[in-house]
Amino acid sequence: MEPDRLNSPTTSLINLEVLGHQLQFSQDPNSKHLGTTVWDASVVFVKYLEKNSRKGRFCPSKLKGKRVIELGAGCGVAGFGMALLGCNVVSTDQMEVLPLLKRNVEWNTSRISQMNPGLDSFGSIQVAELDWGNEDHIGSVAPPFDYIIGTDVVYGEHLLEPLMQTIFALSGPKTTILLGYEIRSTSLHEHMLQMWKSNFDVKISSKGQGTPLFTFHSSVFFFSSGTPFSQSLDLCILYLGHLVYK
Repeated sequence: MEPDRLNSPTTSLINLEVLGHQLQFSQDPNSKHLGTTVWDASVVFVKYLEKNSRKGRFCPSKLKGKRVIELGAGCGVAGFGMALLGCNVVSTDQMEVLPLLKRNVEWNTSRISQMNPGLDSFGSIQVAELDWGNEDHIGSVAPPFDYIIGTDVVYGEHLLEPLMQTIFALSGPKTTILLGYEIRSTSLHEHMLQMWKSNFDVKISSKGQGTPLFTFHSSVFFFSSGTPFSQSLDLCILYLGHLVYK
C-alpha cells in the first residue's frame, strides 16, 4: 500500500469512523467494475463533512430532512456521511454495483440502529439503479434534490456529458452539487472545470483558507458549496451553487 493512500486494493473490508460511528464497507477490488472499490476521495469527502458539521451549512440542524442523491455511489461511503447528518439519501449506481451497495447500506444501517437505539439524528438511506441519462431511472427517484453528491465518478471525458445532463435533470433552482475527485488527468480536470463554470455558479476557495485537515493526498479536489476549506498541500474547494439558467 502506498504511504499516502487511505485504502489498500488488497482488502475486502474497510473499517471507517464517520461522525463518531464505526462503520464497515465491503469492497471487491478484483471485480471488473470500478464501483466496487472504496476510493480515497469518498473517505476524504466524509472527513470534510465531519470537519464542517459543527456549524454552517453542514451542521445537522440545517441538513435534517434534506433530500440527497449520490451518483456513482459505489460502496456507499459518501452517502452515509450525509445520512448521519440527518439527510434522506438515495444512493445510486449501475445494476452491477447494486448488490454490494445494498449489502453495505443494510449492514451499516442495522449497526447504527443497534449501537444507538433511539438515535434521531440519522436520516435515511436507500439504494436505486441509475444509469446516467436514463430518463426512466431519473424519473423514478423523484427529482429535484436539495443536494447531489458524488466522489470519483468521472474517469474519462466520455462521461462528462452524461453526468452533466443527469445533474441537470436531478436539479432544481436551489440544488447544491458536491463532487470530489482525485486528479489523475490534468486535461480531464481542466475540461471539467470549464464545464462546471459554463453551467454553474462557481466560487473558488483559494489555498490557505480554513483549517488544515489532511496531510496526505495532494491531488484530491472538491466541487461543493460548503464552508471554505483547504489544506496545507494541494486540496482545493470549488463551490457549485445554483444552476446558471441562460
